[in-house]
Amino acid sequence: MIAVKICGLTCPEDARAAVAAGADAIGLVFAPSPRRVLPGTAKAIIAVLPPQVVRVGVFVDQDPDWITRITDTLGLDRLQFHGSEKKSVLRRFPPSRVIRALRPSVGQALPKRDPEPAASAFLVDACVPGISGGTGVLSNWKYARGLRHFGKPIILSGGLNPDNVSRAIRAVKPDMVDVSSGVETKPGIKNAARMRAFVRAVREAGG
Repeated sequence: MIAVKICGLTCPEDARAAVAAGADAIGLVFAPSPRRVLPGTAKAIIAVLPPQVVRVGVFVDQDPDWITRITDTLGLDRLQFHGSEKKSVLRRFPPSRVIRALRPSVGQALPKRDPEPAASAFLVDACVPGISGGTGVLSNWKYARGLRHFGKPIILSGGLNPDNVSRAIRAVKPDMVDVSSGVETKPGIKNAARMRAFVRAVREAGG
């Protein structure tokens, strides 16, 4: 089954709606963003999640000691590194918990070696200069598909929505799809109907 991650939740009400829609994982953005949450809000969101929903913290070039404190305090399951973090930073965390976000440009060639040995999964997002994520721009699907060569789970992100996720699944065959702006009313505010439509489209596509 292809898992669904709904990222950029900013309030408990949207978290409940995401769970009701069938989300397998939720993403909490701790980096500067319209979807950024403070630890107190993140705690309130996590409090409404059932135990089977995976809690992912999203970080962008932030202090690793602070990330450790946030992770331990909130009980995050996975850590998504979405910046230009050095390998030494990622190695401070258990590989099983590390997701490395990659933002390949259009036409970028697949690397010959694993681009991040310290990660247990890759997330492929769109390449938009100066913006780390949540852009609504499609990512490089060919690159994402090629990453399977390295034997790690692939999370496809970047511009997905209820109308194009089926096509993305057929093209890439990811292990998980990640949506944020594609199910929003406005940045940081999710739309329950669009979340339901997104999950339904994933399931109908074979996920």
